[in-house]
Amino acid sequence: MKNIILCVDDESFFLNALRTLLIESLEGNHVIEIAESGEEALEVCKEIVEDGRHLSLIISDFIMPGMNGDELLVRLHALSPNSIKVMLTGQSNVQGIKRAINEANLYRFLEKPFNSADMILTVKSALLAYQRDRELEIRNEELLRINSHLEQLVKERTVELSEKNKELEKLSVTDRLTGLFNRLKLDHVLEDELQRSQYGTNAFSVILLDIDKFKSVNDTYGHPVGDQVLVDVANLINICSREIDIKGRWGGEEFIIICRGTNFEIAMALAERIRVKENGRNRVEVEA
Repeated sequence: MKNIILCVDDESFFLNALRTLLIESLEGNHVIEIAESGEEALEVCKEIVEDGRHLSLIISDFIMPGMNGDELLVRLHALSPNSIKVMLTGQSNVQGIKRAINEANLYRFLEKPFNSADMILTVKSALLAYQRDRELEIRNEELLRINSHLEQLVKERTVELSEKNKELEKLSVTDRLTGLFNRLKLDHVLEDELQRSQYGTNAFSVILLDIDKFKSVNDTYGHPVGDQVLVDVANLINICSREIDIKGRWGGEEFIIICRGTNFEIAMALAERIRVKENGRNRVEVEA
Protein backbone atom coordinates (compact mmCIF):
# COMPACT_ATOMS: atom_id res chain seq x y z
CA MET A 1 0.00 0.00 0.00
CA LYS A 2 1.45 3.36 -1.06
CA ASN A 3 1.73 6.09 1.54
CA ILE A 4 0.25 9.38 0.35
CA ILE A 5 1.83 12.47 1.89
CA LEU A 6 0.23 15.90 1.46
CA CYS A 7 2.54 18.92 1.88
CA VAL A 8 0.95 22.38 2.21
CA ASP A 9 2.81 25.69 2.09
CA ASP A 10 2.18 29.00 0.35
CA GLU A 11 5.90 29.36 -0.52
CA SER A 12 6.47 27.31 -3.68
CA PHE A 13 10.28 27.24 -3.25
CA PHE A 14 9.98 25.82 0.27
CA LEU A 15 7.24 23.40 -0.85
CA ASN A 16 9.34 21.98 -3.70
CA ALA A 17 12.37 21.69 -1.45
CA LEU A 18 10.34 19.68 1.07
CA ARG A 19 8.98 17.45 -1.67
CA THR A 20 12.47 16.78 -3.03
CA LEU A 21 13.76 15.97 0.45
CA LEU A 22 10.99 13.44 1.04
CA ILE A 23 11.44 11.77 -2.34
CA GLU A 24 15.19 11.40 -1.86
CA SER A 25 15.05 10.29 1.78
CA LEU A 26 12.08 7.91 1.97
CA GLU A 27 12.38 4.30 0.89
CA GLY A 28 9.56 2.36 -0.73
CA ASN A 29 6.53 3.59 -2.61
CA HIS A 30 5.35 7.03 -1.59
CA VAL A 31 3.15 9.56 -3.33
CA ILE A 32 3.91 13.19 -2.53
CA GLU A 33 1.03 15.61 -3.14
CA ILE A 34 1.52 19.37 -2.77
CA ALA A 35 -0.83 22.32 -2.28
CA GLU A 36 0.00 26.04 -2.06
CA SER A 37 -3.10 27.04 -0.07
CA GLY A 38 -5.60 25.66 2.38
CA GLU A 39 -8.36 25.61 -0.24
CA GLU A 40 -6.19 23.65 -2.65
CA ALA A 41 -5.23 21.21 0.11
CA LEU A 42 -8.90 20.58 0.88
CA GLU A 43 -9.60 19.82 -2.79
CA VAL A 44 -6.67 17.41 -2.99
CA CYS A 45 -7.82 15.64 0.18
CA LYS A 46 -11.39 15.34 -1.12
CA GLU A 47 -10.16 13.76 -4.36
CA ILE A 48 -8.05 11.24 -2.46
CA VAL A 49 -10.92 10.26 -0.18
CA GLU A 50 -13.45 10.05 -3.04
CA ASP A 51 -11.05 7.78 -4.94
CA GLY A 52 -11.06 5.40 -1.99
CA ARG A 53 -7.41 6.03 -1.21
CA HIS A 54 -5.92 6.79 2.19
CA LEU A 55 -4.02 9.95 3.09
CA SER A 56 -1.24 8.84 5.42
CA LEU A 57 0.46 12.09 6.41
CA ILE A 58 -0.29 15.83 6.22
CA ILE A 59 2.50 18.39 6.66
CA SER A 60 1.16 21.93 6.76
CA ASP A 61 2.64 25.35 7.28
CA PHE A 62 0.96 27.42 9.99
CA ILE A 63 1.04 30.97 8.63
CA MET A 64 -0.69 31.05 5.23
CA PRO A 65 -2.94 33.64 3.58
CA GLY A 66 -6.65 32.89 3.60
CA MET A 67 -6.51 29.95 5.99
CA ASN A 68 -4.01 29.27 8.76
CA GLY A 69 -2.59 25.82 9.38
CA ASP A 70 -4.63 25.10 12.51
CA GLU A 71 -7.91 25.81 10.70
CA LEU A 72 -6.78 23.73 7.72
CA LEU A 73 -5.78 20.75 9.86
CA VAL A 74 -9.12 20.82 11.70
CA ARG A 75 -10.99 20.75 8.38
CA LEU A 76 -8.71 18.07 6.94
CA HIS A 77 -9.23 16.01 10.09
CA ALA A 78 -12.97 15.99 9.38
CA LEU A 79 -12.26 14.61 5.89
CA SER A 80 -9.49 12.19 6.83
CA PRO A 81 -9.47 11.59 10.60
CA ASN A 82 -6.89 8.79 10.48
CA SER A 83 -4.21 10.89 8.75
CA ILE A 84 -1.17 11.87 10.83
CA LYS A 85 -0.81 15.67 11.05
CA VAL A 86 2.43 17.64 11.38
CA MET A 87 2.51 21.45 11.50
CA LEU A 88 5.38 23.77 10.60
CA THR A 89 5.61 27.18 12.18
CA GLY A 90 8.11 30.01 12.06
CA GLN A 91 6.26 31.76 14.86
CA SER A 92 5.31 30.65 18.29
CA ASN A 93 1.53 30.43 18.42
CA VAL A 94 0.39 28.48 21.45
CA GLN A 95 -3.33 28.87 20.75
CA GLY A 96 -3.02 27.60 17.18
CA ILE A 97 -0.95 24.62 18.24
CA LYS A 98 -3.32 23.86 21.11
CA ARG A 99 -6.31 23.92 18.75
CA ALA A 100 -4.55 21.63 16.28
CA ILE A 101 -3.75 19.20 19.09
CA ASN A 102 -7.28 19.19 20.52
CA GLU A 103 -9.33 19.33 17.33
CA ALA A 104 -7.08 17.74 14.69
CA ASN A 105 -5.10 15.25 16.78
CA LEU A 106 -1.82 16.98 15.89
CA TYR A 107 1.07 14.50 15.95
CA ARG A 108 3.95 17.01 16.19
CA PHE A 109 4.93 20.56 15.28
CA LEU A 110 8.32 21.57 13.87
CA GLU A 111 9.91 24.99 13.83
CA LYS A 112 10.54 26.57 10.47
CA PRO A 113 13.07 26.48 8.93
CA PHE A 114 13.30 22.81 9.93
CA ASN A 115 16.28 20.58 10.29
CA SER A 116 16.30 18.04 7.43
CA ALA A 117 17.31 15.13 9.64
CA ASP A 118 14.66 16.04 12.18
CA MET A 119 12.06 16.31 9.42
CA ILE A 120 12.86 12.90 7.95
CA LEU A 121 12.90 11.29 11.41
CA THR A 122 9.51 12.86 12.16
CA VAL A 123 8.05 11.74 8.81
CA LYS A 124 9.28 8.16 9.21
CA SER A 125 7.97 8.02 12.76
CA ALA A 126 4.61 9.44 11.63
CA LEU A 127 4.30 6.94 8.75
CA LEU A 128 5.12 4.08 11.11
CA ALA A 129 2.47 5.31 13.55
CA TYR A 130 -0.03 5.56 10.71
CA GLN A 131 0.77 2.04 9.52
CA ARG A 132 0.37 0.63 13.01
CA ASP A 133 -2.94 2.45 13.43
CA ARG A 134 -4.16 1.10 10.10
CA GLU A 135 -3.15 -2.46 11.03
CA LEU A 136 -4.90 -2.10 14.37
CA GLU A 137 -7.98 -0.71 12.63
CA ILE A 138 -8.00 -3.65 10.19
CA ARG A 139 -7.66 -6.13 13.07
CA ASN A 140 -10.46 -4.40 14.97
CA GLU A 141 -12.68 -4.51 11.88
CA GLU A 142 -11.92 -8.20 11.50
CA LEU A 143 -12.71 -8.81 15.17
CA LEU A 144 -15.97 -6.91 14.79
CA ARG A 145 -16.80 -9.01 11.74
CA ILE A 146 -15.98 -12.20 13.60
CA ASN A 147 -18.00 -11.08 16.64
CA SER A 148 -20.92 -10.14 14.43
CA HIS A 149 -20.73 -13.54 12.75
CA LEU A 150 -20.56 -15.30 16.13
CA GLU A 151 -23.50 -13.26 17.42
CA GLN A 152 -25.48 -14.25 14.35
CA LEU A 153 -24.55 -17.91 14.86
CA VAL A 154 -25.57 -17.70 18.52
CA LYS A 155 -28.84 -16.03 17.52
CA GLU A 156 -29.56 -18.68 14.91
CA ARG A 157 -28.59 -21.44 17.35
CA THR A 158 -30.84 -19.92 20.01
CA VAL A 159 -33.76 -19.82 17.59
CA GLU A 160 -32.98 -23.38 16.50
CA LEU A 161 -32.84 -24.60 20.11
CA SER A 162 -36.06 -22.76 20.90
CA GLU A 163 -37.78 -24.43 17.96
CA LYS A 164 -36.36 -27.80 18.97
CA ASN A 165 -37.54 -27.28 22.55
CA LYS A 166 -41.00 -26.39 21.30
CA GLU A 167 -40.97 -29.46 19.10
CA LEU A 168 -39.83 -31.65 21.99
CA GLU A 169 -42.44 -30.09 24.25
CA LYS A 170 -45.09 -30.81 21.64
CA LEU A 171 -43.87 -34.38 21.19
CA SER A 172 -43.94 -34.93 24.95
CA VAL A 173 -47.69 -34.26 25.04
CA THR A 174 -48.63 -35.77 21.67
CA ASP A 175 -49.72 -39.29 20.82
CA ARG A 176 -47.26 -40.34 18.10
CA LEU A 177 -49.76 -42.46 16.14
CA THR A 178 -52.83 -40.23 15.99
CA GLY A 179 -51.33 -36.78 16.53
CA LEU A 180 -53.86 -36.06 19.31
CA PHE A 181 -52.83 -35.17 22.85
CA ASN A 182 -51.55 -38.04 24.98
CA ARG A 183 -52.57 -39.17 28.46
CA LEU A 184 -50.00 -36.90 30.16
CA LYS A 185 -51.44 -33.76 28.57
CA LEU A 186 -55.02 -34.88 29.18
CA ASP A 187 -54.34 -35.49 32.89
CA HIS A 188 -52.96 -31.95 33.24
CA VAL A 189 -55.91 -30.39 31.41
CA LEU A 190 -58.43 -32.35 33.48
CA GLU A 191 -56.70 -31.30 36.69
CA ASP A 192 -56.77 -27.62 35.64
CA GLU A 193 -60.43 -27.78 34.62
CA LEU A 194 -61.42 -29.49 37.88
CA GLN A 195 -59.65 -26.81 39.92
CA ARG A 196 -61.41 -24.02 38.02
CA SER A 197 -64.78 -25.73 38.28
CA GLN A 198 -64.43 -25.93 42.07
CA TYR A 199 -64.66 -22.15 42.18
CA GLY A 200 -67.76 -22.22 40.00
CA THR A 201 -66.17 -20.08 37.32
CA ASN A 202 -65.89 -22.63 34.54
CA ALA A 203 -68.11 -25.54 33.62
CA PHE A 204 -66.74 -28.28 31.40
CA SER A 205 -67.79 -31.64 30.00
CA VAL A 206 -65.91 -34.79 29.09
CA ILE A 207 -66.72 -37.15 26.21
CA LEU A 208 -65.16 -40.60 26.35
CA LEU A 209 -65.15 -42.70 23.15
CA ASP A 210 -63.98 -46.18 22.28
CA ILE A 211 -64.06 -48.32 19.13
CA ASP A 212 -66.35 -51.38 19.08
CA LYS A 213 -64.74 -54.73 18.33
CA PHE A 214 -61.35 -53.15 17.81
CA LYS A 215 -59.55 -56.30 18.95
CA SER A 216 -61.16 -58.27 16.17
CA VAL A 217 -59.86 -55.72 13.64
CA ASN A 218 -56.32 -56.31 14.83
CA ASP A 219 -56.79 -60.08 14.95
CA THR A 220 -58.37 -60.26 11.49
CA TYR A 221 -56.49 -57.62 9.49
CA GLY A 222 -53.34 -57.09 11.53
CA HIS A 223 -52.01 -54.19 13.58
CA PRO A 224 -51.16 -51.91 10.62
CA VAL A 225 -54.85 -51.85 9.68
CA GLY A 226 -55.76 -51.36 13.33
CA ASP A 227 -53.39 -48.41 13.51
CA GLN A 228 -55.02 -46.91 10.43
CA VAL A 229 -58.43 -47.25 12.06
CA LEU A 230 -57.15 -45.35 15.09
CA VAL A 231 -55.81 -42.60 12.83
CA ASP A 232 -59.13 -42.42 10.95
CA VAL A 233 -61.04 -42.11 14.20
CA ALA A 234 -58.67 -39.36 15.39
CA ASN A 235 -59.28 -37.47 12.13
CA LEU A 236 -63.03 -37.91 12.58
CA ILE A 237 -62.83 -36.46 16.09
CA ASN A 238 -60.86 -33.48 14.80
CA ILE A 239 -63.38 -32.83 12.04
CA CYS A 240 -66.46 -33.09 14.24
CA SER A 241 -65.23 -31.32 17.38
CA ARG A 242 -64.61 -27.63 17.94
CA GLU A 243 -61.34 -25.78 17.97
CA ILE A 244 -61.64 -24.99 21.69
CA ASP A 245 -62.08 -28.69 22.58
CA ILE A 246 -59.10 -30.67 23.85
CA LYS A 247 -58.87 -33.95 21.94
CA GLY A 248 -56.69 -36.86 22.99
CA ARG A 249 -56.06 -40.57 22.99
CA TRP A 250 -56.79 -41.87 26.44
CA GLY A 251 -55.22 -45.27 25.76
CA GLY A 252 -55.59 -48.21 23.38
CA GLU A 253 -58.74 -47.61 21.35
CA GLU A 254 -60.14 -45.07 23.84
CA PHE A 255 -60.35 -41.36 23.07
CA ILE A 256 -61.42 -38.38 25.14
CA ILE A 257 -62.69 -34.88 24.35
CA ILE A 258 -62.56 -32.21 27.06
CA CYS A 259 -65.14 -29.57 26.22
CA ARG A 260 -64.26 -26.35 27.98
CA GLY A 261 -67.05 -24.00 28.98
CA THR A 262 -69.62 -26.54 27.79
CA ASN A 263 -72.71 -27.87 29.55
CA PHE A 264 -74.10 -31.40 29.37
CA GLU A 265 -76.58 -30.76 26.54
CA ILE A 266 -73.99 -29.26 24.19
CA ALA A 267 -71.55 -32.07 24.95
CA MET A 268 -74.25 -34.67 24.22
CA ALA A 269 -74.98 -33.06 20.86
CA LEU A 270 -71.30 -33.14 19.97
CA ALA A 271 -71.00 -36.77 21.08
CA GLU A 272 -74.01 -37.77 18.99
CA ARG A 273 -72.63 -36.01 15.93
CA ILE A 274 -69.41 -38.01 16.25
CA ARG A 275 -71.26 -41.28 16.86
CA VAL A 276 -73.35 -41.14 13.72
CA LYS A 277 -70.57 -39.80 11.51
CA GLU A 278 -69.46 -42.35 8.97
CA ASN A 279 -65.72 -42.90 8.85
CA GLY A 280 -64.97 -45.59 6.29
CA ARG A 281 -65.92 -48.97 7.71
CA ASN A 282 -65.82 -47.82 11.35
CA ARG A 283 -68.39 -46.39 13.68
CA VAL A 284 -67.66 -45.02 17.07
CA GLU A 285 -69.64 -45.86 20.17
CA VAL A 286 -69.74 -42.89 22.51
CA GLU A 287 -70.30 -42.53 26.22
CA ALA A 288 -70.78 -39.06 27.62
